[in-house]
Amino acid sequence: MATSERKKYQCNNYSCLVKQKSLKFKAIISYDGSDFSGFQIQPGKKTVQQEIENTLTQILQKNVKIVSSGRTDSGVHATRHIIAFSVQTNLVPEQIKKAMNALLDRKIRVKEVSYANENFHPRFEAKKKIYRYLLTDFNSPFLINRAWYIPERLSIVKMKRAASFITGTHDFSCFQASGRKVKDAVRTIEYIRIRKEYFCFDPDVKVLVIEICGTGFLYKMARNIVGTLVDVGKNKIVPEYVKEIIASKDRRLASATAPAYALYLRDVIYE
Repeated sequence: MATSERKKYQCNNYSCLVKQKSLKFKAIISYDGSDFSGFQIQPGKKTVQQEIENTLTQILQKNVKIVSSGRTDSGVHATRHIIAFSVQTNLVPEQIKKAMNALLDRKIRVKEVSYANENFHPRFEAKKKIYRYLLTDFNSPFLINRAWYIPERLSIVKMKRAASFITGTHDFSCFQASGRKVKDAVRTIEYIRIRKEYFCFDPDVKVLVIEICGTGFLYKMARNIVGTLVDVGKNKIVPEYVKEIIASKDRRLASATAPAYALYLRDVIYE
């Protein structure tokens, strides 16, 4: 960013604004996770949350802490990640949005800022989340760190059948990675859609999209589901075996975790 642009936002004495009101804001964030160690703050690492909080603190001249709709792992991207923060200010949402986009790391963009109810909590009030995972059979230079390149031909029919056994309410311990286990592993997957889409930059390239919608996800659950569906597509696992994997509650029976770089938090749905 040019020095003149930074001064435009830094030189305004926001801290001296009179009759400041304590307000809660909601923001929709989009980011490329390639250069970040996930969303949540980690000591000594570059994270999306840290970048956002540093930027808001710089704009508002106050120590600003955000709450979010959840966390994403290192390398995972998002098209609609929801955050909220409370602060005393006379700035309106559009001013905050413009200032954030002027000062943030360019791999983080703010799509929208709006006022929120003072009791709004992005995580506790979320009803469901939608993740998208991208696979491709052509190693396009435009999809490096964007889609998982798999040269083998995948059976979409078998993958869809396996996905039908995952849909519903189950104990998903088999898809929960170690390191952040929870006691109650019961979650509901509303749907898993698998379809081919054309890559907008290159119509010769087809991308296989796996979209997973659920009321909640365990640690690395979406990527573990994708890894298992890919093995079904490769004929390493028969679709019906997925039922046994879920019933076993044993992570060792499911497939390896799919790479993080091809996973996107597509949306967070509220009532």
